[in-house]
Amino acid sequence: MTTRADFNAWAANQEAPRITTWLRETSEPDWSATVHHPLFDALAEGRLAGDEFAAYMVQDYGFVDPFTALIGHAIGRAPGMADRVVLGQFMGMLTSDENSTFQRTFEAFGVPVSTREAPDYLPETRAFQALLRETGDGGGYADILAALVVTEWVYLAWALRITRAEGLHPLVGEWIDLHDNPAFQDFVAWLRRRLDEEAERLDDAAFTRMAERFRETVARERAFHDAVMPR
Repeated sequence: MTTRADFNAWAANQEAPRITTWLRETSEPDWSATVHHPLFDALAEGRLAGDEFAAYMVQDYGFVDPFTALIGHAIGRAPGMADRVVLGQFMGMLTSDENSTFQRTFEAFGVPVSTREAPDYLPETRAFQALLRETGDGGGYADILAALVVTEWVYLAWALRITRAEGLHPLVGEWIDLHDNPAFQDFVAWLRRRLDEEAERLDDAAFTRMAERFRETVARERAFHDAVMPR
């Protein structure tokens, strides 16, 4: 299911085939299970208690460090300045606006400093952290893009899907805003386009590795969210 021949067979029956669309389809049912996870509906409908939201954010914050490292690897392996500029701008948002949302959430919901400095990460969180680090340390540019496409596209998809209730806590609304705004939508579109382009240049073995990394990242996303809020 992850070879170039598999993609070519699928593409033959599509009007406008895209590698990233195929990658998403080959990642089912994990993709849809993540995008439609009840955690996001509970979040948008104001059904998460403050301590539950804070606990989720503590776990999610565990990805900021390996994720910024992953973007750093992407910047280093990018083929030119055009890509480095876009990735660098996103790195700036992640380490400023998004990091600020996390920190203010921890303050508002009384997360102890000890928990912030030495979180008790779930096994699924640790497994996902390890995948991000492994991708950055040993993956090629297309492998890194595959992981980035998953992590950002999944969050965009759920943020565009949910319907916000009135009266959400401002920090909950801010968390959603980070993942459905026009700039973020443009960034995800750019990631998809660049992965489509880079994947076209891969040899067959590298193409399979990239596709498997995409699917594994989706599976880790699902496992993480299931662990944070079991169905």
